[in-house]
Amino acid sequence: MAKQTPIFFLIVLAILAASCTKPASNETTNGTANSIPVAVEDSAPSSGGGEVVGDPPEKLVTELYKAHDAKKGPFFQKNRARIDQFFTKQLGDLVYRDATAPEDGVGALGADPLYGGQDFEIKNFTVGKGVVTDGKATVNVTFTNFGEKNTVVFSLADVSGSWRISDIKYSHGGALLAMLRETYGDGKTNAPPKKNVPGEFEGTYRVGDTTCTVQFKNKGFAVRWAKGSGEEYFSFMGGTTFASSTVESEANKFIFDDENYNSGTFVRADGKTFPVSRAR
Repeated sequence: MAKQTPIFFLIVLAILAASCTKPASNETTNGTANSIPVAVEDSAPSSGGGEVVGDPPEKLVTELYKAHDAKKGPFFQKNRARIDQFFTKQLGDLVYRDATAPEDGVGALGADPLYGGQDFEIKNFTVGKGVVTDGKATVNVTFTNFGEKNTVVFSLADVSGSWRISDIKYSHGGALLAMLRETYGDGKTNAPPKKNVPGEFEGTYRVGDTTCTVQFKNKGFAVRWAKGSGEEYFSFMGGTTFASSTVESEANKFIFDDENYNSGTFVRADGKTFPVSRAR
């Protein structure tokens, strides 16, 4: 007669078999934890479907101030990649021009471009929540400087799914884009517009099918041609004539019809002539 296996022994065997076939949730197999996946309800959709919501516009503005305060911002330096990290191409071109080829060696920015001043005692600094409408956004930054309240308004545009700053407007009424355009035009021409000075040979002129600007500089008149590079210096030759050289065969000349220098003729050194008129 066969011996019967004790019931207690069978129960123990069953428990051991179960523990060998199903690892506990905190055990590992091949170095990977075997745990029950947790659903994340608010996670961003994958690239396979749905629209990925990017960072809010105020994040870029906050990052700009942090970089600027750490002396690692996009202004007054020649790193184009850093400039493009924050600005649209239009504004970035002008910021880069001001850093790499500043007008008169000084540039257009006479004050700090983020605080709108030259001396600071910044308190109560706050970056507001962005207001987004049709691919554009505005972000208000508020602070006090020496006790005076300031609001700097950032305009941003959606560029390929990322926010980029297109302009900065200050409490005093000025704007970064306007200041840079006044000095550099669109950032591409060698002769950005100059303010006309009535009765003086300074300002912006149309010469044939091109333009030039004239500015009194270094005891002469620096002429910058839109289609070209650098400067050409002219001297007053008497009457209403300005020439680039005292040698007749080498001189380019402006010969005006009146003492207000509003219109006249440009005579190139090779004898070819072009009509001149002051741009208004």
